[in-house]
Amino acid sequence: MNTLSNKKVLFFAPKFFGYELAIKAKLEEMGADVTYFDERPKNTFWTKVFIRINRNIISSQIKKYYNQVLNQTAAKQFDYVFVVNLEAMTPKVIEKLRKQQPNARFILYMWDSIRNKKPAQIAFPLFDWCYSFDRDDANNLTNVVFRPLFFIDTFDTYKWKDKPNVKYDLCFIGTVHSDRYNLISDVKKQLLDSSKSFYFYMYFHNRVLFLYKKFRDVKFLKAPYSEFNFNSISAIEIMNKIKHSFAVFDVQHPYQTGLTMRTIEMIGAERKLITTNKAIAQYDFYNPNNILIIDRNKPILKNEFWDTPYQPIDEEQRKYYSIEGWIKTIFKLA
Repeated sequence: MNTLSNKKVLFFAPKFFGYELAIKAKLEEMGADVTYFDERPKNTFWTKVFIRINRNIISSQIKKYYNQVLNQTAAKQFDYVFVVNLEAMTPKVIEKLRKQQPNARFILYMWDSIRNKKPAQIAFPLFDWCYSFDRDDANNLTNVVFRPLFFIDTFDTYKWKDKPNVKYDLCFIGTVHSDRYNLISDVKKQLLDSSKSFYFYMYFHNRVLFLYKKFRDVKFLKAPYSEFNFNSISAIEIMNKIKHSFAVFDVQHPYQTGLTMRTIEMIGAERKLITTNKAIAQYDFYNPNNILIIDRNKPILKNEFWDTPYQPIDEEQRKYYSIEGWIKTIFKLA
């Protein structure tokens, strides 16, 4: 297990539903000494917005934050500098880190499509190893290796103490973006018509964004306020809902072909999946008994999907998609 024994890792990742903490904990479990920093200077809504629109808007804030990071890490020599989903970190910062850590391996992993993260492309040559969760990105970019996401231990049925009973036929938990609302509404109607039980948690980052959508986007014109949630749901709550669900519904961003974290989590949780991502049919774990691919423009829930239980996948495949398997690939330990 201690495949990173005595290795020092400087780890940058955005705060994202506790996944950054799960990665840190697993690295430490595998023997590493981990120093973690948020990849973004702040975790506020507007900081995220400005970084994605144009990070130059908050360039002074980013510079100040990373100068503090550089000062705090200057006295320690690391074996690895590991960055997940680069957004705020600039090439200048990476160059300074490389001078400060001349013996470290620099690793980048992107869990968003790179077409949605153009600044990351500029930084690629500054890393020793680059990975993407999106097969298309890996195929279209030089020196980028395709590596799907992972499921954390919380989603591993082997680690569950009990066998939960099913309360919901279908569960959806996610933010409302692009065409998600219309699609979810359509699926919800089909579930009601067929007397299926469900749990849907549609999340908006804040009420201002909801009101903006309501007045600017015709799809939200008749959307009732009561359908949406403005408080993020905890990882424990998400897990409890999925534990008690027969299947989970996942809708990827329309400009994304990589499999979402929720999709991979169903491998660990051993739950059936309904998804709009047709690319899933190219993966080694794909089984039409477990996974129903629907058209996002004309979603149809096939009745026979509900009639058969989940069929477990090959054990080696399951290990590959675990968080430990992911780390072993990223750090070239496998």
